[in-house]
Amino acid sequence: MRRTLFILNVFLTFGFTTLSAHNEIPVPEKGVLDLRECVLDENSIFDLNGEWLFHWEKLLTPDNIDLHRSTGILVTVPSYWKSYEINGSSLSGSGYGTYSLMILLPENYNSALCVDIPLFDVAYNFYLNDRLIGKNGKVGTSREEEKPWYEPDNFCYIPDTDTLQILIQVSNFHHRRGGFWQSVVIGSSNEVLDRKERRRMFNYSTIGVLFFFMIFFLIFWFNRRKEWLMLLFALTTMGILMRSVNTGLYLSNSFVDVPWSWQIRMEYLGSYLAQLFGMIFLHRLFPRRYMNQIIRINTIVMALASISLFILPVHLFTYEMMFYQPLLVLFLAHYLIISFIGSLKRRVMDIVFFASLTFFIFALVNDILLANTAGAVSGNYLSQLSFQIFIFAMAVMIILQWIRNDKERQQLEASLRFKNRLLSVIAHDLKNPIASVAQFSDLLASKPELASKKHITHSLRESSQAAVTLLDNLLYWGRSESARLSINPVAIEMKILVKEVETLYLHMAQQKELVFTTDVKTGIKAYADPVFIKIVLRNLVANAIKFTPKGGKVHIWAWEELNRIYCSVTDTGVGMKHEYLEKFNKEGYLSSSSGTDQEIGTGLGLQLVKDLLEKNNGTLEIESKVEVGSTFKFTIPIYKED
Repeated sequence: MRRTLFILNVFLTFGFTTLSAHNEIPVPEKGVLDLRECVLDENSIFDLNGEWLFHWEKLLTPDNIDLHRSTGILVTVPSYWKSYEINGSSLSGSGYGTYSLMILLPENYNSALCVDIPLFDVAYNFYLNDRLIGKNGKVGTSREEEKPWYEPDNFCYIPDTDTLQILIQVSNFHHRRGGFWQSVVIGSSNEVLDRKERRRMFNYSTIGVLFFFMIFFLIFWFNRRKEWLMLLFALTTMGILMRSVNTGLYLSNSFVDVPWSWQIRMEYLGSYLAQLFGMIFLHRLFPRRYMNQIIRINTIVMALASISLFILPVHLFTYEMMFYQPLLVLFLAHYLIISFIGSLKRRVMDIVFFASLTFFIFALVNDILLANTAGAVSGNYLSQLSFQIFIFAMAVMIILQWIRNDKERQQLEASLRFKNRLLSVIAHDLKNPIASVAQFSDLLASKPELASKKHITHSLRESSQAAVTLLDNLLYWGRSESARLSINPVAIEMKILVKEVETLYLHMAQQKELVFTTDVKTGIKAYADPVFIKIVLRNLVANAIKFTPKGGKVHIWAWEELNRIYCSVTDTGVGMKHEYLEKFNKEGYLSSSSGTDQEIGTGLGLQLVKDLLEKNNGTLEIESKVEVGSTFKFTIPIYKED
């Protein structure tokens, strides 16, 4: 945790230092920027932030600026004119005016200069000396005359004089505020154009990242409809994407030609949708009961705010952002505290979320201050970078969460299958032999003379043995499913083990007149748990006898091959259908069935065999043909003497 905070501190400190790197350049004072003592070269670039002259309700031109220079008021730019005062009264957000700045260049300076012109609310004409070098929309003195538009621009110019006069006519009758909130940048053509292109490429990369994750998680959710976290994240990303293409460089202009008012609507709609779905997403990621009602209220408020965008004009609904922005910061601060507490407990997901959210909030606050001209740390919007970092971190968290949930879901499904299977066995397979024992006991109690009948005692013994075998299998199977099965591998003499199983089932085979043989050489040793391998062999032999008709054959064979011990149980029984084999390979179990002499089945044998072999690093192969017979071959590790 300390390492994470240290890295974050270094990163932010480096960011502050980098963003303040232009402080060595002189700043405009009293409407004049004096660069006569500066060395301007091909690497020069600087912001024109400082004191400009502002002429309220005057649209000055290069022809009449000298006549009105003394009537201007000093203002600090970038800023909105709502923060200006004339005769003690604040200006209205609606209106028009002219910004002016004089730049004094070094003597005989004649290298190309480039001006990066930002956005102005909501229309502007940009004059450099006597030339109109840029414009957006149509500047007017009334709402009817004005035509708003947003699109950043740049212009390169070779000075023919040592003095540059900048005039920017600005009007606003369509937004809640007028002026500009980003820096006018001037410098060598290479630096200005390179920086503009880097910003453009970075914006495109941000849009690409957002679009990729939106589509990726939508497809993910489409294939797994219960993964609501995926859908919420995709919708949150969609909202951020809508906002990103309608702010900054306004890349939406590159794809489609839409009216200015709809650009603003899409920007605000993206913000509202991002908060609506984003807060639900974070609530699911970090659930807190006290937030349930708050999230519901936020959902209703954001939904109503989204609807208002299509009802109210721009100059009215833009006031909603004054309430939206602090609300968003409060929400994010809440989850920042939650993730910080989790980070103290060294939870990886909380640490990742805390680090990425810290930078995201920093960038968000910076951009809010910048948009409101309230002294931001950086003169540039940082949302694009923070979006990429935050979205990538969230994507990693979602995938990790999905992996964890998927494992838990698989365990839960396996547990449910186990319980259902257990109930089925108890209800059907265990009920039959115990009921048979009870019936024979009642019969013998009422008619003692039947105790001398061999078929009665044989049936009673068979039912009892089937019940004992089933209970034995249930015990080990249940322990295997609950992962409480302890494996104790030792050297196993296979000939001895096979002989024990042969002795145990020889009488059963003789009752069905089967030829029961074994073929195991002395000295073949396996390395496994002898109890479990004996259970494996017992189940395979019991099944072979059960499904082999009278006069058939059952053979046990064990051998060594390729540093493994192989053991097979072969019979000439009824065989298994191909679809049954596929079901077993896919689902791991088969339904119980009666033998050729209506022997009672347990339904657990093969499943238990497979589980026990896997826990002993073994494998199981089944070859079977209907009416021909079956071969069950398993392998286990060989015992190697040191």
